[in-house]
Amino acid sequence: MNSRPVRRSLAILTAILGLNVTIPCQTQASESRELIVVSPHWEGIQYEFGKAFEAHYLKQTGTPVKVRWRDVGGGTSQIEKAIDAGFKANPASCGIDIFFGGGVDPYESQKRKGQLQPYKLPEAILSRIPHAVGGFEIVDRDFMFYGAALSSFGILENRKVIEFTKLPPVVTWEDLCQPELNGWVSSADPRKSGAVHMIYEIILQAYGWEKGWAVIYQMSGNVKSFLPASSGPTKEVAAGDAAYAVSIDINGLTQQSFLGKDNVVFKIPPGVSVINPDGIAILKGAPNLDVAQAFLDFTMGLEGQSLWMKPTGSPGGAEKFNITRMGVIPAFYEGDMSQLLVPVNPFVIDYPFQYNTPKGSKRWSVVNDLIGQSIIDVHSHLRRAWAAINKLPADQRALLLAEFHKPLVTESEADDCAAYWRKDPVRARRMANQWMSESVTRFNTLEQRAGKTLTQRR
Repeated sequence: MNSRPVRRSLAILTAILGLNVTIPCQTQASESRELIVVSPHWEGIQYEFGKAFEAHYLKQTGTPVKVRWRDVGGGTSQIEKAIDAGFKANPASCGIDIFFGGGVDPYESQKRKGQLQPYKLPEAILSRIPHAVGGFEIVDRDFMFYGAALSSFGILENRKVIEFTKLPPVVTWEDLCQPELNGWVSSADPRKSGAVHMIYEIILQAYGWEKGWAVIYQMSGNVKSFLPASSGPTKEVAAGDAAYAVSIDINGLTQQSFLGKDNVVFKIPPGVSVINPDGIAILKGAPNLDVAQAFLDFTMGLEGQSLWMKPTGSPGGAEKFNITRMGVIPAFYEGDMSQLLVPVNPFVIDYPFQYNTPKGSKRWSVVNDLIGQSIIDVHSHLRRAWAAINKLPADQRALLLAEFHKPLVTESEADDCAAYWRKDPVRARRMANQWMSESVTRFNTLEQRAGKTLTQRR
């Protein structure tokens, strides 16, 4: 018998008589929940974690859940701006449950702003995870965020292109400064990609401020163009349009897995790179707090950690996409690692230098604008100056090179800028515009001086 007419009639009668009668239409188990996530992660990670968590949550609770990935139109930097704008409009909640991916600096930043929701993982999960690796916290001391996976940063090279063009070998960041590489290096805009920003901050900390800027400026002279997404450079290398790309491991190893080591190889520069946690956190005022907590439990637990490392089709592995990331549970690296997608155990690496997270986080925006205004937005001027200088004999380049890569500000001046950069955007923009003007003048002058010197030699 169809119960719908009976229910409808009973509801009408109840309304007429004013009776306080509850008519159960659905059981609790069939009510659907949702989880709103913002993330710079690529579609493979979003697909695998979304689908796996939906199945996990249904199995654990008997309740369906839908993971909704909020697209804010960009990488980590754009996501942070969107989160900040959401909290500015409503200080109680930005309407998003989870921030997932993008390194660790953005999470330090969100924590300082009071825009994260603390959550301590269950002890059964927490006991498996080290609190730190290579100087980075995996577990925030206040339980505001966690490292959901580990990232390394390096260089993807196209072996076939290098062999055909007879380009020199590249092992480290400094090797990308060789003049022979002009036009063969690919990079992306750190203002739009947290992963690429991290590479430049690593260079500044690993080499020191002065030499770090020398590496960045000279390497940028060889960059053919700065792309808007962190995956762009590795795609250029895979297509043979560039020989080298600066890259986070996931992008480089994905291309290596797809094309094979005989064609492309991802290298981690020894002594001048780091293993960096890739964060996850619940945002303050999460509209689906209990589901968000369940998502953290899943991601940091055995099921979620397996998705990063195990190949498709294997027990605990992804369904459709090989993700190729390092997990944060050391037990996964014990025994036979040949069945894992990742090439190294991050917990046994010797880290030559300790990355300073508070320093990198504090000056994040300042470094972005220094690179943006003095390199990317004036890249045509920079490349002409770089090419003109390198036409001179090696013994006549030193003086011009010293001016070419001299930092626009000292490290202490950059720290001073960081103190007001977000608080006084008008002052910050005025300073950034000054950097651009100074850079154009510098590069044009160096191009002219190099040309004049070359003419006089003839």
